[in-house]
Formats: sequence, C-alpha cells, structure tokens
Amino acid sequence: MQRPAKRVAVIVILAAVFTVGMAFATVELPYLIDGYLQKHLTTPGLDSHADEISRLKTDLFIAHFHLRVIGYVAFTALLALIVAGFARGRASLATLGAVGIMLTVFAQFAAVMFFLAGLGVLNVLWLPVLDLSINIPRLGVVIRAPYDGARWLLGALGVENTYWPVVLFVIGGGLLVFFLGTLAWLAARTRKEPVAAHWVYRLSRHPQYLGWIIWSYGVYLLLLQGRYPRRSWGIDASLPWLVSTMVILGVAFLEELDMRGRHGEVYEGYRRRAPFLFPVPSVVERLFALPLRVLFRKERFERRREVATVVGLYTLLLVGASTFFYGPARERFLVALSPSREMGTVLAELADEIRDEPENRPRYFLAQHLAGFGEDAVPWLVTLLREDDPGVRAAVAEQLAQTPEPDAVPALVEALGDPDANVRGWSVRALWALGEPSAVDGLRWIVLGDEQPWPRNDAIAALAALGAQEAVDAAVELLDDPQWWMRLDGVEALGLSGSARAVPVLGKALADESVMVRRTAVVALLQIGSPEGRPLLQEALQDEDWEVRLYASEALKRMR
Repeated sequence: MQRPAKRVAVIVILAAVFTVGMAFATVELPYLIDGYLQKHLTTPGLDSHADEISRLKTDLFIAHFHLRVIGYVAFTALLALIVAGFARGRASLATLGAVGIMLTVFAQFAAVMFFLAGLGVLNVLWLPVLDLSINIPRLGVVIRAPYDGARWLLGALGVENTYWPVVLFVIGGGLLVFFLGTLAWLAARTRKEPVAAHWVYRLSRHPQYLGWIIWSYGVYLLLLQGRYPRRSWGIDASLPWLVSTMVILGVAFLEELDMRGRHGEVYEGYRRRAPFLFPVPSVVERLFALPLRVLFRKERFERRREVATVVGLYTLLLVGASTFFYGPARERFLVALSPSREMGTVLAELADEIRDEPENRPRYFLAQHLAGFGEDAVPWLVTLLREDDPGVRAAVAEQLAQTPEPDAVPALVEALGDPDANVRGWSVRALWALGEPSAVDGLRWIVLGDEQPWPRNDAIAALAALGAQEAVDAAVELLDDPQWWMRLDGVEALGLSGSARAVPVLGKALADESVMVRRTAVVALLQIGSPEGRPLLQEALQDEDWEVRLYASEALKRMR
C-alpha cells in the first residue's frame, strides 16, 4: 500500500512543479528578467519609431551591435526548426521553433520606449518582420475574438471591470488543464500504458498542449493592459502568438501520426473515442476537417505534408480574418450586403462617436479607425478638423500626421491658424509627412508668428525638409537658446536640411553641455553627409557619452 501511495505523491509533485513553473513564468519571471536586463544592458532612451531621427538612431544602434544579422539568423533558425520538424516528423524540433516564436510575445512585457530595451531584446527574434512593418504583428488580432466575446457576455450580465476576471480565469484555467494533463500522462507512464487514455485524456487527446495554449493566451491578454509610454502603444503580439499556437496544433497532429504508426489500432480506437483538444459537436468537428476532405479527400491526416498544408491554410485564413473583422473591410462588406446601409452612414456614425468620446486615447483610436477607410474618410476628417472641440480637432490632426492624406492638405493648411497649439503642431507634422510644397507659406507664417515652441520648431524642421533655405537660419538661431530641448530642435532641423552650410554650426553643437544635443548633432552630420563633417565625427569618437561615440563610429562607416 505504501509504494503506490508514494508513487502517486511523486507524480502529483512532478506535475505540480511543471505547473508552478509555468505560473512563475507568467506572474513574476518576465518582470524579473526585464528589470535585470534594463539594469545591466544599456540601450538608447528614445522612442524607436517616433520620427526620422529616432529611426536613424535605432538603425545605427542595431548596426553597431550587429543585431540585424543576429535577428535574421535567429528568425531563419526558428523557421528552419519548424520546417524540419514537419518535413522529418520530428515534433520536438517544431515545438522548439514554436516556443522560440512565442518568446517574442514576452518581449512586450518590457514597458519601455526603446523597443529592444530590457526584455524587449527578444524582439530581435522578430526583427525581419518588424523591418517590413511594425504593424505586421497585428495581423493575428482576430485572436482577441474570444476575449471580446467573454467581456461582452460578462458586461451583458452586469459584471463591471471584466478585464481581470477574464484574464485570471484564462490563465488559471490553462494552468489547471496543464496540471491535470501532466498528472494523467505521468500516471500512464508509471503504469507502462502505451497510450494515455484515462482521466482528462478522455476529454482531450492533447490536454497538455491545450493547457499551454490557454495559458499562453492569458499571457497575451496581460499585454492588453500594458502601460506603454509612446512606442506606437507597443508592438502587437497577436501574430507571434497565432503562429506559435498553429505550429503547436500541427505538432499535436504529427504526434498522432507517430502514435498511430507505433500503436496501430490501440491508438486508433482511442482517437475515435476522445476529441482532439476538447469536446465539440460532431458537425463542428467535420467543419474543421473540411479543408482536409476538399484538398486530400481524406477524413484524417495520413502524411506530414497534409498536416503542414492544412495548418498553413488555417493560419492564412485567420490572418485574413484579422484584416477583415478588425478593420474597415468589415464595414465595407456589410455595406455591400445591405443596400439600405450606405458607406456615408457608417462614416457619419463613426464621426459622431469621435465627437461624443470625452477621453483622448479612445478618441485617437476612433480617428485611426475612421482614417482606415482611406479616401472615403477624408471629407469626414476634414469636417472634424473644423469642429468646435479642440480635443476632436487635435485627435484628427494627429491621425492625419500618422496616415497622411493628400486630399486633406487645404484643411491642414487652414488648421495652421488654429487657436489650439496641439492642432497647429499636429497639422504641421501632417504637412511635413506629406512633403507638401503648397504648405510652405503657411509654415513660414508659423515660423515667424507662432509663440508656442512646438508648432514653430516643427515648422522649421518641415521647411528644412522641404529645402527652404530660410529654415537653416531659423534653426541656427535655436542653437543659442538656453533650453537644451530648443537647441535639440535646431540641430534636428539642420540635419533635415541637408545643407553643408550647417556643418560648422553642428561642430559647435558637438561641444554642447547637453548629451541629447551632442547625440543628435552626430546624426545630423550623417544626414548631411558632407566630407567636411568627417573630422568632426572623428573628434566625437572621444566623447564621454557612449551613444555619441556609437553614432559617430557608425556614421563614419556609412560616410566612407
């Protein structure tokens, strides 16, 4: 009697250890690692994607430490592991690749401005994708549907503050399923059963994978409450989670092929009795198997390539669903289906939501959604840019700075005379992003007559980028300002001007007491690219600040 009791105790302890390890990885480990890395690995303190200067500094940092090479090699290695796992039937290889992709989800626990700071260094694994666009990781956003549905249901039942109940339930449920699956698997191994078919395995052929998926989904949901500074409100982690999960599902099917080959009818009989992940009606099960029947005329997987094809197809369908259901395409489709519901009605309702929304951040996202309709939305954006509420005008102007619309230029030029400095500032940035020559006169007026530093300094930079020579003189004047951030704006404008006349002035900026000014002066010399700047960059290699030295070193390499 004692020996079976001891065996059960050992099994329970082992299963508990595995589960506690996952819980620790959720609750505390990411923050501990992030704190350690931020303390011991120095990175630039800037918003990686805020503007041209920040993007250039980020690129110089990445180049100096060869992070792009490391990222591309790592990303290729992860894909190679997944491909090799499916090609050779090695589930362990594919699982390793899936876990590697899942690591990029944990990168988003680093609430920092620089996207590679702290735990954000894991973003290196996803660098080839981020190089294409920082928005690509959003292509899995359809995974929010269960979360949105759960919160809607709880809200309908009168439950308030539904975020934490949903997140804790998902994480806790995932850990429980994982624990039960591990416990049942260990029990089957100790009894030397060829196929684990008891306890929770009656409800799921892969309870451990199911527990992992539910738990990791809860980890993803934690990021929705992340307190990001600016950094584009954080890099979305939905696509990495989606890809990782789809690979895990493929791994489960690979294991079934292996189990069927090793145990024959014993496993096949179990497969007919127990559902794949969790119990669903047979009609749903047949619906999910439809691609297999259509493509291969089979009721079950028999080859690895069939698994890879169907899993890849479902991944593409979910990416397409993300674009459709979480973007303007859905409204366009509904309008096409319902002749009585015109596009103008949809846009008018969205514009009314923006007017009625009292909070700045939700109002910004509503404006972002409206701008996603492209040319159809421009008249409504222009109308909102002339609203009485300055908050509405500022939200729309900010969105037009993020997604410039050429048809909005006249309204943006008009907004340069807005009484609200925020509206003027964002309008300047929108015209700057468009590189609109017709805005030069309005920008000159801002430079000459605006008393607020933000619109005026940005107008100087915009004129400099447009090649207006008077912008150089205005920028040089800023270098005599007692405030370091005013001098910084002047240095940035000189770099954007590309004028060789600015090189001697930038030489003086390299001796500025502010390290922020010196760092940007180095980058400005690189932007200008004049041979006269090389001796100045050589001197900057002796600067006491590591960032100044780093930028100078990389600038000299590029100017060769």
